[in-house]
Amino acid sequence: MKFAVVDDEPAILEQLPALLRQYAREAEIACFQNPTDFLASLSESTYDALFLDIDMPDITGFALAGEIRKNHDEVPIVYITGRDDLMIQAFRYKPIGFVRKQYLESELSFAMSAVFEELQRKTPTIQIIEARSKENKTHVVKISEITYLEHNKHYIEIHLQGGTVMTTREKLSAFTEHPDFKDFVLINAGTFVNLAFVTVIDETVVFEDQTTLFISRRRIPFVLKAYLSYVKKVLI
Repeated sequence: MKFAVVDDEPAILEQLPALLRQYAREAEIACFQNPTDFLASLSESTYDALFLDIDMPDITGFALAGEIRKNHDEVPIVYITGRDDLMIQAFRYKPIGFVRKQYLESELSFAMSAVFEELQRKTPTIQIIEARSKENKTHVVKISEITYLEHNKHYIEIHLQGGTVMTTREKLSAFTEHPDFKDFVLINAGTFVNLAFVTVIDETVVFEDQTTLFISRRRIPFVLKAYLSYVKKVLI
């Protein structure tokens, strides 16, 4: 998850990222004091949400949003400002939240709830509490980046694209019964696979990186049917 903060006040650029990490600990946060530098970054970076000051000297937050909306109409925007009188005008640019600087800590939670709801609507995510970390770290993970989940003793190992593995104490049923895991299939009693990453199915499923997982004999017909339905849906 990647956020951008644009504000001409150094104090806000220091305070806001720390607050944002209370809601998304693993988020990558890019800070810009100059709006022009932020606009230049858009050609190379994709952000999941933007936090924009309104009252900036060179380019106002409204002008900045106008530029953003030309090519990034869907990205959630949260306005950060010290001026209540700009709230009505702000909605012209379809923000998802409005946080006053003098109430940054108390009002940010409402804005972040709206951001996560919007991200969930567009790209389903799930919160993972990592069981084997000392601080019980919470991660917000895009479901589309999960390759498979596997039951291992008292834990569920969540394998992500790129090789990262997270461990949680959730039951496997918390995922198999989740409506946003519709492109996954249970290949045996303890393994739940994302069909988007599967390249071959026979008595095993094989991933692009050649990871191979065995299908229980009684589930082979069901897994093949699910895979063919997924391929048909993708190709249409």
